[in-house]
Amino acid sequence: MTIARLQNTTLTSSVITHSRLKFMANKLGVTENIVSRLALGVSLREGPVSDNWKSSVLQAEELFPVDSGKSLKGKTLFKNELAMWMVLLSNVEGRMDSIDVARSKFILHWERGVELIAKQDNDEDWIHLIASLCSPEDSQ
Repeated sequence: MTIARLQNTTLTSSVITHSRLKFMANKLGVTENIVSRLALGVSLREGPVSDNWKSSVLQAEELFPVDSGKSLKGKTLFKNELAMWMVLLSNVEGRMDSIDVARSKFILHWERGVELIAKQDNDEDWIHLIASLCSPEDSQ
């Protein structure tokens, strides 16, 4: 498995995830790419993700109208930190036998993280939303 191949790949989300990314980026005043990196970290902190995990619309969730999933180049999502993201992913998911498995796991964590952030959003301002993502142990 070569890291360069993952750096040059394109990751594509579901339509639901893309809609949430647009909403959160607008709310937080940052790019969808920054929200995506935050989401990866949030999901990895939660532990392994099932290969069968699928995003779903939350109760009373208003989705941004989009026509397709969000496509991100590995270079855009991981920046110069792909080695760090690979270590984090491997610590959570264990050994991965191929670049395709790692790529699939990154997509699953990306989408799950976006959904976890959406679940925490209770229409308060963005500072409260970000603070709600930190567990009490994180501040000690």
